[in-house]
Amino acid sequence: MDKQLLMIGAIVIFIASGFAIYAALHRPVYKKKGQLLLLNEQRLLTALTQALPYNCIISLKVRLLDIVSVRSQYGKTMDQTLADYCVDFVILDRDTTEVKMCIEMDMESTNAVERLNKNTMISRSLRRAGVPFVRLPLIRFYDPARLRNIIRETMEKHEKPDATVVETMKDRVVARVPA
Repeated sequence: MDKQLLMIGAIVIFIASGFAIYAALHRPVYKKKGQLLLLNEQRLLTALTQALPYNCIISLKVRLLDIVSVRSQYGKTMDQTLADYCVDFVILDRDTTEVKMCIEMDMESTNAVERLNKNTMISRSLRRAGVPFVRLPLIRFYDPARLRNIIRETMEKHEKPDATVVETMKDRVVARVPA
């Protein structure tokens, strides 16, 4: 009986050590990727830090899901549709971390359809949520003074009452009605 218990114990230990060795060999390998931003994104970040209003800070590569949420007409949360998208730069209020404005860079990609879908999804989501948004071209040099004006104008446009926006929307709707 003692030999049988020893044999069973040895088999259990052998199997358990086999699982431990297998798990150790198949664990994920993590590696540091390096810099977070591409060269042109880094250039924009440098200019943005010089152009920002004093009460704002910048956040990088923010998930669209962290900026807006979406519900269906039945009240069901549909956040999964936003989970795969990121906004390049987000300007936040320094004190409250409220999103003041989003900046997306127009990047070349190998798949034009994928880029168009991404741009459309981000633009539509931010516009419908009422978040100020600007898309900047990919260039070698960003002028901080010009960026400061773009930021100021975009923020001011969204801080004004929506009376002009309502009138513009009425004009668009009326223009679509056949005569």
